[in-house]
Amino acid sequence: MRKRLTDYRHAVWDWNGTLLDDTWLCCDSLNQLLQEDGHPLVDPIRYRQIFQFPVIKVYQAIGFTPDETSFRAMSVRFMAAYEARKSECQLHPHARELLTGLSAAGLTHSVLSAYERSLLLTTLQDYALSHHFIKTCGGSDIHAGSKEERARVHLHDLGLDPDHVVYVGDTAHDAESAQAMGVDCVLVAHGHQHRDRLQGLGVRVVDGFAELLAELG
Repeated sequence: MRKRLTDYRHAVWDWNGTLLDDTWLCCDSLNQLLQEDGHPLVDPIRYRQIFQFPVIKVYQAIGFTPDETSFRAMSVRFMAAYEARKSECQLHPHARELLTGLSAAGLTHSVLSAYERSLLLTTLQDYALSHHFIKTCGGSDIHAGSKEERARVHLHDLGLDPDHVVYVGDTAHDAESAQAMGVDCVLVAHGHQHRDRLQGLGVRVVDGFAELLAELG
């Protein structure tokens, strides 16, 4: 029988695409690079079809063959475009209500993100969400690599039984990170990957937070 979110003691949240609705901005930022380099642009549907971790594979999917040096340079350009406009992003509908409702039900929360840690901490403060999270784990750089090893460390640092933890994300890599932790996973199909890419991974998939919020009623 599937657990309700309130059956857990702790929720680990992905940030970009899961709590923060920034898929459109990532697509725009990628297109800025493509336009500057004379490549065809990617529409939002195509973006959600090719997005994956590590992010270098996104560039490979659209015809780039970056080595480590050129990928790092592209990451710097992408992040400059993203950071210049990130204040335009909003939280996904019902994100605040869900965090507040789960806290009221006795759950604690943490963030495990590929987003560089100092930028993540500042952004959580900007959205007035920092108080929800007992632990915040961001990436050590801006290159959005794998989260699996950090996921294992994250769970160890929390000191919780995996049976009491649920991971909420928006990509197949979040399911992989949850598997690395040995915890249950819920994927929300409102982010960086379309529902078609999330089905069949052996985890629960929902269309949005309204479906999860309904469990608290």
